Amino acid sequence: MSAIKKNISLGLVICVYLLFNLRFAPESLFTTFKSTLMQLMMTAPFVVGLTILVASFMQRSTGERLPWDRIARIYCTLGIIIGFFYALSEYWLRAQ
Repeated sequence: MSAIKKNISLGLVICVYLLFNLRFAPESLFTTFKSTLMQLMMTAPFVVGLTILVASFMQRSTGERLPWDRIARIYCTLGIIIGFFYALSEYWLRAQ
């Protein structure tokens, strides 16, 4: 039962990650998809780098290798944080 619960919560974290990186464009669905894909591609290198740093720090401190789902959760969490601040800066620049 705990494996199902872990997979469901991982799926929810991935959905929230995609929601935070969604860039809605009222003109068309294609523009929304394109803007979201650009957002994901622009932030992915930073998120991957930070995930590697955090995961390696956690592995060194615990002395054991992290499971893939824990690394995916770290990636999504960092992606949510970076996506949120990137969206804030993007909307702030549009308001000026």
